Amino acid sequence: MVNYRKLNQALRESCREASEQFYASICHIQESQTRKLFQIVKDNYRTDFGKRREFAKIKSVEDFRSVVPVTTYEDYEDYVAQIADGKENVLTREQVLMLEPTSGSTSPSKFIPYTSSLKKEFQQGIFPWLYDILANRPNVAAGSFYWSVTPATHKQEKTSGGIPIGFGDDGAYFTREQQGLISQLSAIPFDVAQIQDIGEFRRQTLAHLTANKDLSFISVWNPTFLSLLLRPVDKPAEVWPNLSLISTWADGNAAHYVKDIERLFPNVKIQPKGLIATEGFVSFPLVGYDASALSVNSHFFEFRNLENKNDVRLAHELKKGREYEVVLTTSGGFYRYNLEDVVRVVGFKEQCPLIRFVGRNNNVSDLFGEKLNEYHVSRAIGETLKRNSLTPSFFMIAPEKAGEVPSYVIFIESAKQFDANSVVEDLDLRLQDNYHYKYCRKLGQLERPRVFLIDRNPERNASDIYLEESQTRGKKIGNVKPAVLGSQFGWSEKFRGRYLT
Repeated sequence: MVNYRKLNQALRESCREASEQFYASICHIQESQTRKLFQIVKDNYRTDFGKRREFAKIKSVEDFRSVVPVTTYEDYEDYVAQIADGKENVLTREQVLMLEPTSGSTSPSKFIPYTSSLKKEFQQGIFPWLYDILANRPNVAAGSFYWSVTPATHKQEKTSGGIPIGFGDDGAYFTREQQGLISQLSAIPFDVAQIQDIGEFRRQTLAHLTANKDLSFISVWNPTFLSLLLRPVDKPAEVWPNLSLISTWADGNAAHYVKDIERLFPNVKIQPKGLIATEGFVSFPLVGYDASALSVNSHFFEFRNLENKNDVRLAHELKKGREYEVVLTTSGGFYRYNLEDVVRVVGFKEQCPLIRFVGRNNNVSDLFGEKLNEYHVSRAIGETLKRNSLTPSFFMIAPEKAGEVPSYVIFIESAKQFDANSVVEDLDLRLQDNYHYKYCRKLGQLERPRVFLIDRNPERNASDIYLEESQTRGKKIGNVKPAVLGSQFGWSEKFRGRYLT
C-alpha cells in the first residue's frame, strides 16, 4: 500500500529551502530584486545582446533601465531565429536547452528560449507554492494527486540547429528526486502524456482517476478542461471523497468557468492559480490569502502604469488598488519583456505585493483600426452581462461577416431568456469607450454588435467546441486559456445556433 503521507512529506522537504528563501526575501524586497538583476546582467554581459546594450557598464538599476527599453517578443525574433539555427551566446551565456512554443498576439507562435537558470527561476515559484500547500493543508498530504498533463498530439521536433521544441512533459520543471516522488504520488502514469489521440487520452486519464480513490489534490490549468474530462462521471464528489483541494485558473476570464468546478465539488476548496506565463513565473497563491504573492526570487520585475507608459515601477514601489502591466527580466534572455498581462495590487505580505490577474492587453482584434483588446472587451461584456442579469455558461466576442458590413458578435450559451437588443445596446456603448472602435462605427466600417445564441447540448457544449477548435489551431488543449475576445472569423460556423439580432 502506498504511504502517501511519507511521500508528500519528502516532497515538501525538497521544497523547504526555496520556501525559506522566499520568506527571507519578502522582508527586503528592494535588495532581493536588485541582487537578482545584477546576477542576470553579470551572467550575460558577454552575449550578443549584452554587448549591444553595454551590460558591462551597468552599475545600477537606473543604468539598466536607461540602456534597455521595454521590449516585446518582436524585439527578440531575430535573436531566437539565430538560436534556432544553432548559434550560441546570443541572449544568454548558458546553453539553450529547448524552445517552448506559445501563441503570439501578432504571429501564430512564439518560441521562448529555456536555459537551466530559467528553469530554476520557475522552481523558485513552484517550490514555495507546493511547500505552502503541503505544510498548511494536511488533508492534501494524505492522498494522491492529479497533476494535469497535456497530450503529446505530435512527436517532439527539433530546429535546424538541433534545438528541441517543447518540453517532453511538465515533470521537467522538477528535480530528479522530485520526479521520483511525483511518479509515486500521481494518480496518472506519466506515459499517458504520450498518447496522441485525444479521445484515447481522455479515456485512459479518466480510467486511472476513477480507479484511484485516494485522490486528494487536483492541479489543472483550464477549469473547462477539467469539466470536460469529468463529464462522463456521475457524482464526482462521491467518487473522490478525500479530494481536498483543486488548483486552477480562476481569475480574469476564467472566473466565470470555475463555477462549474464548484458545482461538481461543492465541499472542495478551489485555489486560484497565480500568474504563470511561458516566458516567466510571476506569482503563486498562499493558503489563507485571497490573492497571489509576487514570486520575488524568480525574476527581476517591473510594472508599467496603464495610463502612463513612461511610469514603470519596481516591486517595492507599487500602490494598492492600482493596475499594471508586468515587465520581466529573466535568465532565459528576455530583458524588460512586457508580458502585457494586467494585474491589480490588492495588498501586501510583508513587503511583497499580493496581486490578481485582471486580463491581457495584447489579445487584439483589429479589422479597420478599431484595436479592440481583450482587457477592455472583458470589462465591457462583464458590465453588460451584469446589467442584464445574465450568467451564461459560455460567452465570447468575435468578428463575423454576417451582413454586408462586418460586426462583432456576442456568442452566448444561456438557458435564461434575455433581451438581445438591450445586450447589444449596452455592449456597443461600452465598446465605444475605445476611441478607435467608436470612429469605425461612425464611419460605417463596423455595424453594431449582434447576438448569436448557441444551442444548448449537454453532450457537447460551447466550451467543449471552443477547446476542440483551439486545439485544431495549434494550441495545447490542457493549456487553452478561456478567452472573451476572438480575433478570427468563422465561429458562427463552429457553434450551432442562430442570430437573435
